[in-house]
Amino acid sequence: MLIKQSKNAFIRTTQRYGYIVNQLTRHDRTYDEYGADLLRSISREPQDVDDIVNKLLEIYEGVSFDELKADFMDFANSLARDKFVVMGDTEDVLEQKDDDFTYAIDNPKTLVDNYYQETEEKVGQNTQDFFYEELQGRPLISTLQFELSSRCNERCIHCYIPNDKKNHGFDMPLEKVKSVIDEFSAMGGINVTLSGGEAFLHKDLMTIVKYCREKDLKISILSNLISLKDEHIKVLKEANISLIQVSLYSMDPAVHDFITTIPGSWKRTKGAIEKLVAEDIPVQISCPLMKANKVGYDKVLEYARSLKIKAQTDYIIMARSDLDTGNLANRLSIEETADVLRDIINNDIDYREQTLTQVPPSEEMVLDFEKFKQQPVCSVGYDNCCITANGDVYPCAGWQDYILGNVYKQLGCPVRCTKFSSLS
Repeated sequence: MLIKQSKNAFIRTTQRYGYIVNQLTRHDRTYDEYGADLLRSISREPQDVDDIVNKLLEIYEGVSFDELKADFMDFANSLARDKFVVMGDTEDVLEQKDDDFTYAIDNPKTLVDNYYQETEEKVGQNTQDFFYEELQGRPLISTLQFELSSRCNERCIHCYIPNDKKNHGFDMPLEKVKSVIDEFSAMGGINVTLSGGEAFLHKDLMTIVKYCREKDLKISILSNLISLKDEHIKVLKEANISLIQVSLYSMDPAVHDFITTIPGSWKRTKGAIEKLVAEDIPVQISCPLMKANKVGYDKVLEYARSLKIKAQTDYIIMARSDLDTGNLANRLSIEETADVLRDIINNDIDYREQTLTQVPPSEEMVLDFEKFKQQPVCSVGYDNCCITANGDVYPCAGWQDYILGNVYKQLGCPVRCTKFSSLS
């Protein structure tokens, strides 16, 4: 029997725990030290189960081969049922079982109908709770937003990045990008989001995407897509990226172009979205709401639904990072926000038909409100950070008046990586 890690699964382990996530199903799991040893024995290359068990016997002396193999097979079969690994008698069978992302299925946004994991072994249902408790006093940056270029080819009226920064922007050199990725990977990082400015303005973006794949990172890209070229699509497909998120503000070209202030941007963005969908590359539409598009945004949701891609709306607008609040004139009022929230609940089919209909399968999974109140409202300063093209490190992309360090000026990670647990 052969086994290998799914092309869509990512594994990280420490001496204390193991973690695995699947970018297609959006499921993830954490395991104790024993589970971490079992996870660590699985790789992206096909291996014979007997060979894996023999290696594990070097760690677990005094345990019989048959007993350890039975344990491993129970573990592996549980992972296979949730598409974290694939198993079969030949390498060809493994390839056939290893799912690719495709829009040809009914719901390509996720391969599962719910996020409850019913397993025979003890698996924590909420990995967010696990990491919040596990990382107290042991900080670990697992997610990095990398603003590769401060240049942008749009001038959106609500953007938190000042236009002067875009007008006089620059790109981080490729070698510096690679060195930061090297360090992030060595720290055990798993999620990297490539953004800007506009990510596709960086001339080496495709090289960076390939390098992130070599480092086994889960890759997302934030872009307006108006600079997407046909030659980019092949690289993105081969890299098996997790997601490209693009802003589409309206199905009325005039409204969209008014917000971006770039004539013709709607046509180019919409065309790029449809090219990516045609090539089975996962796309998500973001439709930030403001006064200019508060009427008609539901048509964007309908358009996304017609393509079977995910779309989300967001009514939050942040002031510019230079503390200029002029862009906030576009923000919805409290009354307008309340109306929008009611509309979202009525128009979001996924929310209404899936989220609202799910109930906890057991008493243990009922939300603990006291515990919930003690948790952070977001992950700023918790498990992620943002690095911009000039090397500054921020708690998050929207908090750019609080500099933690600079990757050009400090040796090693400027966010005190000496305290991070090492993952492999």
